[in-house]
Amino acid sequence: MRSTPQVIGAARDAWAYARSQVEIELNGVGDNPIFFPDNNTQLSGANFQGTPVSLPMDMMSAAITMVSVMSERRMNRLNNPALSVGLPPFLTKGAGMFSGLMLIQYTADSLIVEQKILSAPASIQSIPAAADQEDFVSMGMNTAIKNMQILDNAYGVLGVEFMAAAQGLDFREYKFGAGTTKAREVVRKYVDFLEIDRPLYPDLTAMHRLVKSCEILDEVEKVVGSLG
Repeated sequence: MRSTPQVIGAARDAWAYARSQVEIELNGVGDNPIFFPDNNTQLSGANFQGTPVSLPMDMMSAAITMVSVMSERRMNRLNNPALSVGLPPFLTKGAGMFSGLMLIQYTADSLIVEQKILSAPASIQSIPAAADQEDFVSMGMNTAIKNMQILDNAYGVLGVEFMAAAQGLDFREYKFGAGTTKAREVVRKYVDFLEIDRPLYPDLTAMHRLVKSCEILDEVEKVVGSLG
């Protein structure tokens, strides 16, 4: 729990580096050979090589998954009465009769397992081709495709945590900070308090969309200022 700022900070640093590398490559020259007509010269090399993008993208795979793992661990503390400092088991008034938010933790866990599988580096998976002319391939497209799935899973994992956090806040009688109050208010626009068990897939789908939209962040920043 206490390591969350350091973990997210490291992930933000990784994101900033990955973005800088992608922007450099987008503005670079990928042709081969490169012609300089003013000097009547041409240079042949491997300017097409995609590793400057694929390697940072592999790093982003790990960073996004790492943040998701931390999110699930916080959600676990909310569900576990031994760790939640007075919250009811599985955030339900009827523990034993009702499952509460027990099973949505399974959803988060399954999403994270998929993230971990997809976080295996693609940039080292080169297979020589074209009579060994193409002897080192960056697999950059693979990193991009798997990162799309890893990020989509992250929306789901964070959505589970936000849903559990709002449920936990509804059991507390504290006076919450302005940002926390606003975040809970936004969640409650889309997901109702879980009084008794109900199918939760509509709620999880709504939370996935909500996290992806960044509405929670946008509304909280209107209250507390920029969090960037």
